[in-house]
Amino acid sequence: MELSQVLEQRLTVTPQLIMANMLLQLSSTELERAIAEELAENPVLELVEVRRCPRCGLAMSDGYCPSCSRSGFHTEKEGPAYREYSADSESFSEYNVTYEDDGISRLASNTTLSDHLLHQARLSLPPQDLPIAACLVGSLDDHGFLCCELDEVASLFGVDRTRVENVVSAIQELDPVGVAAKGARECLLIQLEHLCREGIEQPLAKALISDHWEALGKQSFAKIAKAIGTTAGEVQAALQFIKNNLNPFPAHAYWVDLHESPPQRAATYPRPDIIIRNSPDSSDEGYEIELPGAQAYRLCISASYLEALECLEVNKTSSTERGWERWEAFYVGARLFIKSVEQRWRTLYRLARHLVDYQRDSLAYGDKYLKPLTRAQLADVMGVHESTVSRAVASKYVQLPCGRIVPLARFFDGSAPVKEIIKELIAQENKPLSDREIAERLAQRGHHVARRTVAKYRNALSILPSSLR
Repeated sequence: MELSQVLEQRLTVTPQLIMANMLLQLSSTELERAIAEELAENPVLELVEVRRCPRCGLAMSDGYCPSCSRSGFHTEKEGPAYREYSADSESFSEYNVTYEDDGISRLASNTTLSDHLLHQARLSLPPQDLPIAACLVGSLDDHGFLCCELDEVASLFGVDRTRVENVVSAIQELDPVGVAAKGARECLLIQLEHLCREGIEQPLAKALISDHWEALGKQSFAKIAKAIGTTAGEVQAALQFIKNNLNPFPAHAYWVDLHESPPQRAATYPRPDIIIRNSPDSSDEGYEIELPGAQAYRLCISASYLEALECLEVNKTSSTERGWERWEAFYVGARLFIKSVEQRWRTLYRLARHLVDYQRDSLAYGDKYLKPLTRAQLADVMGVHESTVSRAVASKYVQLPCGRIVPLARFFDGSAPVKEIIKELIAQENKPLSDREIAERLAQRGHHVARRTVAKYRNALSILPSSLR
């Protein structure tokens, strides 16, 4: 037996590593909650508020946004230059900044479909029927269809069913026409009647919708033509009239056309954890990366606490020693939390930089040029464990240079290029292509996939099969 010294590297799980991994896998909303809880529990920790641009999300200084200014949005008189710090180049760059125009005019409308319908109902219905109309409008689903039973509404207000039906008919004539129908079929018939009153008619359209609805969905034109006693060409012309002039989901058509708020009651938009922009500086290799939360959540140690801690340490006695240890624990916890949050941003930035370098073609030309990449491959390049990459990718979103906000995991989706080509082939088809024909055309482009795989990707894209397109 003997004693000897050996020098070796060994992985040690430290409290900072545990907290850093925990914070890394949090989404933006979860990170906000974690920071708010830590601020509430630790009086030593302080949050420095940073004002951000309402348009692009960049940090503002003295009321000026460098991104919007250099993008040419400001056209009024110029203001002083703003110095922006670039984390990747560790240097400052100058931008001429101009004063912001009125942002109120660019805000999205908060008017809902229900508000729009009730505003019209007040002008067309008697006051005693407005409560019934409000109940019916509140029962519309996201497509604009009526989801309640008229007998229940009549019983609720103590009126007969005929009166409720009259209110429903009045709502169906409001803008958008066909809202409050029981389904797509009834909605299209209501819109057809409205067009007939305006002098726009198609003789076969009503017969197709009312008598041959299922066959129309299967595009059995020859069968429908034989039943009606006309030609398949006339049936296709009637179907084209329906597609051009009618919409089975009136709520969707209305809000999309007017670029207003979506009809969903709980519509949410993901906030990007990473923003990738086209860089005007050629030395930055074409793209610059920003982490909005890194500047929005600037944490620091309270200066007044540091002064109090110094005083306690200088004048420490047996009676104040317990209080000093308690405040020292707060200080250690605050430093640990700040370092863990900063480690989160450093990991996200490194990951984003490697993704930009590897997927440069897809950023420039779309998902069709996305290169195959796994989390393990990226972990090897970054020199970290695969689980670290998985935590960094989980529940994160990235804003692309084109403005789209997509999940960060999309960069690791090997099926994305094939899906884009499938969408392109179907959009350019003269006649509906079967899944086998799509698989053959994909093989011609170097993507060898089975027919079942094509069907799976097509279903994931919410595209109907060839018999229903």
